[in-house]
Amino acid sequence: MNNMKSQSQKNSEEIIKIQGELKVIHEKITNIRDNHLAHLDSKVSTIYKLLWVAVTISLSGLINLVVNLLS
Repeated sequence: MNNMKSQSQKNSEEIIKIQGELKVIHEKITNIRDNHLAHLDSKVSTIYKLLWVAVTISLSGLINLVVNLLS
């Protein structure tokens, strides 16, 4: 009796294993896309808002300085 698996059976088992691994990878990519990227986008938006506030305050201070020097 031959206890060795045929090449077709080995290939079938490997395909099933690869399909399982692909499913896990797909779930991780979906999690990154739907969860982590949304949080990063929110944080970047907050940083941009704070940057604009800092630029506006700095620019108004510079304009005030120029006006006072010219007066």
